[in-house]
Amino acid sequence: MSGKPYVCWLEQLANDNYRTAGKKCYNLGEMIRAGMPVPPGYAVTLDAYEQFVEETGLGRMIIEYLDPMVERLKEDINLFEEASRYIRNLVEGSPMPEGIKEPILTYYRELSKKCNLAEADVAVRSSGPVSMPGQFDTFLNVKGEREVIDHVVKVWASSFTGRAMAYRLQRGMRVESSPIGVAVLKMVKSKSSGVMFTLDPVNGDRSRIFIEGSWGLGESLVSGQVTPDKYVLDKVTLEISKRIICNKTIELVYDEGGNVKSLEVPPERRDAPCLSDGEIIHLARLGKMVEKHWGIPQDMEWAIDADLAFPENIILVQTRPETVWTQKPNVPLSQPKASALDLIAGNLLTGKKLFTS
Repeated sequence: MSGKPYVCWLEQLANDNYRTAGKKCYNLGEMIRAGMPVPPGYAVTLDAYEQFVEETGLGRMIIEYLDPMVERLKEDINLFEEASRYIRNLVEGSPMPEGIKEPILTYYRELSKKCNLAEADVAVRSSGPVSMPGQFDTFLNVKGEREVIDHVVKVWASSFTGRAMAYRLQRGMRVESSPIGVAVLKMVKSKSSGVMFTLDPVNGDRSRIFIEGSWGLGESLVSGQVTPDKYVLDKVTLEISKRIICNKTIELVYDEGGNVKSLEVPPERRDAPCLSDGEIIHLARLGKMVEKHWGIPQDMEWAIDADLAFPENIILVQTRPETVWTQKPNVPLSQPKASALDLIAGNLLTGKKLFTS
């Protein structure tokens, strides 16, 4: 058995260059150390994953299954889904060894105590050591020891989605080789949520901050089920220069059983902004602080906790370097091109309202 830890608190992931538990866990831990408002949580390390596949024999079984298929996978993309179903069933059907399970549950119990709960509701999120956006799975509102263990395994199994295996093959990586970390975070009861860029994502203008948000959980925005409100701020003055308030007809929320469900937004909230001006400005201020800490524009996810008062209700749940404009050479700090809001405003659909401050 490995002498390395299988679990640690997020804030303990210092200076490891993502090697311990992946990029998401490392970035969250770095934000906690920098004093940013991040949900408490812990990391399940890459060593835990590797020990799991070794001790269960899954590593050998997966290689034996995939090796004869590699050349066929290059020719027939439909085989990826067939391979994914087989391997994910194999992974999810393998019991977690006690030596890995017990540390995960010990930290879950400690996290629940920190939150003054018998059993904390948590998000179980993937954390890969290599940037593979949108390739792995995340599970929300997980509660109880058995559910936590089951969903850690499900995140590990998502390393073998068809899209993740195709991604690895296309980039010359071994199809079966992708150790993955897991972040276990206290759930935020999201009144509203969204994303924030500390530049304009359309033209790379670094003098602006761009925020999108909608009612309820952020998954409705990510999945494209709603058209979010949009705001642009001046990065220096934090003046809200432009805003579009959209007609938001649905929101994802939790029912009494803790399950995520889609609800119609009441008419009086559909055209109402999902953020107050104070929340918008405070979010932008946090964005500036995170960008300064990392020294590069950021792509962030945020939530407004319905159980907390302003400004403690503003929670950051993820940050990562912006990867489009920051990789282009000689991007000026300000450009005269149309911003994201300018382009959207020129194509407003029925039901959207444009406001200017």
